[in-house]
Amino acid sequence: MRKKKIILLISFLLFIVAFSSFQNDPSSNYQNQMENDHPQLSGGLEGTENILIKEIVRNTNISSFGLVNINDRITILNQNDNPINSILFGIPLKDSNDLIYFGATGQTRNTLLTERSNEVLHSYEMITIYFDSPLLPSQEIIINVWQTYQNLITYKFEMIGEGIVQLVNFTGLLFPILPYKSEGNIKSNYLLPEGTNLNFHKEIEGMGIPIGGRNVLYDLEQSSTINFLAPFLENLDENNETTITLEDNLATKLEVEEINREIYISPWGVVKIKEEIKIENLGIIVIPAFTINLPVDIKNINVYDDLGELLGATITDSIEGPSRKVLAIALYQNRVSLEPNSKFKFFIEYNLPYEKLVSYNWLQQSILINIFTTSYDFLIHQQTTSVFIEGCGSIDYASSLPKATFKTGDTSVLVYNSENVSPLESKTILFTFTVDIFDLILRPLIFMLIIAFLSSVFVLIIKTREREEQLSVFKKEFIPTNEIREFCSLYEEKNALILEIRKAENEAKRKKLAKKTYKNLLAKNTTKIDQIKGEITPFKKILMETNETFNNIIKKLDVLDAERFSVNDSLTLLETRYKRGRLPSKAAYQKLSDDFFNRRRKLDRTIDKYIQQLRSYLL
Repeated sequence: MRKKKIILLISFLLFIVAFSSFQNDPSSNYQNQMENDHPQLSGGLEGTENILIKEIVRNTNISSFGLVNINDRITILNQNDNPINSILFGIPLKDSNDLIYFGATGQTRNTLLTERSNEVLHSYEMITIYFDSPLLPSQEIIINVWQTYQNLITYKFEMIGEGIVQLVNFTGLLFPILPYKSEGNIKSNYLLPEGTNLNFHKEIEGMGIPIGGRNVLYDLEQSSTINFLAPFLENLDENNETTITLEDNLATKLEVEEINREIYISPWGVVKIKEEIKIENLGIIVIPAFTINLPVDIKNINVYDDLGELLGATITDSIEGPSRKVLAIALYQNRVSLEPNSKFKFFIEYNLPYEKLVSYNWLQQSILINIFTTSYDFLIHQQTTSVFIEGCGSIDYASSLPKATFKTGDTSVLVYNSENVSPLESKTILFTFTVDIFDLILRPLIFMLIIAFLSSVFVLIIKTREREEQLSVFKKEFIPTNEIREFCSLYEEKNALILEIRKAENEAKRKKLAKKTYKNLLAKNTTKIDQIKGEITPFKKILMETNETFNNIIKKLDVLDAERFSVNDSLTLLETRYKRGRLPSKAAYQKLSDDFFNRRRKLDRTIDKYIQQLRSYLL
């Protein structure tokens, strides 16, 4: 029956492994958001004279790390008799190759479709921005256009006062390029990095007022000569660009050469992020520290490199918004500052709360996550994100098509590649997958079986050893029962005879017993003790051969017997010397006699203890 049960258990486990090995082909279960059909109507110049821009608010963030991030909020009024579904947005041809990100959002922050069709008008590349629904006649719409440029910032040293200062210079468009007339609230605000000083800014037609220490505002209301913007900024002529220079000795051009990000998702409730970052200083000054933006709900963060933990890593709340945290890495604490043209590779690990990202539908789970979990204020040349979904039977849906997908064990891996990533970019993807309950349970089950097997082996070994010891003790300690009993009886009889001799000797000294009677008792008991010694010898030999415990007890008894005879001889010698007057005093004799008597009584008690120890084996 035991063999049948074992065979059934092994067959059941093999069935589970074989069943879980069959996986659905996930190659057709993705939907690429970028493959949606473009609207049939395209942006053109027809009817542009009847489109009016009622408001332009441009906010430009100049970063000393080398990027320029621009947000244009544009209010559009359709004065045509027909609806329109797109507008055109211009980029200078000289900056076209430096545009690394272009995106647009609607009034509800919904993403709008944009199209770069390489159409050129008035030396500008025109990009089409499609509305999510047609803009009807006399209706207005507000859109936000986001752009990130590189190579618009230059660096140089200059002697200012008594020191050398790094000057960061920006030259770019004052207002967005639109093929439409613009009037009303038209502003362009330039935000400088924190901790920098404004060195120079170009004034245009009375516009350009520094506000505080970090802002330069160009407001059309400040100009006494211009009250509107013509299409393609024609009424500004060469003044359509501005120049702003700032002083910054803490930051310079930084770029991320490569990021390898791994996102581990486990149905057991774990989302773990691990990033390998290689950063390069392409500027002209030494960088002692830099910052990275992380999700606000991160946990268990760890920052390290090949040498160990980076002690200069601290996390603070972001002043720009509650949705991010700022990780500041001070290299100078237990590393060295980043010299120009040098690189530094480090790692970041942290966890995200699983319950905020997942939704359940029985064995099907959906994860909505921005795979660009970490954002940087500098350009990322190459970024590879690998999403590991553990315990995944099949991927039922992915809102963005991965570059590659493969499966290793019970884990599905989706790989996404990105180049020239802007700080404004995000990539939120929805993954829907079916949990392979067999694979999910099989791993802990295997671990449990392994632990149970090892525990059983350990217990079996311990029990076997204990049983062998018990059998050994039983065979060697409880078998010679008669010998133990006879040995103890003879030894106790011998002790009784010795005590009787001592008592008779004491009474003879006190004249309570006749000398002849004492001699007869002494001769009789001595003869009996010698006889007992002869009788006890074979039992002693058997016990000494039984095991080491008995052997040690017998040897200790022999030593105690010899010591007891030695004490008796010492007492006799002491008494003889006292009678012959060889001791200094009676007190000395009495003291030494008491010591010998006490020692003899202690020996008697020790001998009795070992005899009782032997008798305990009879139980």
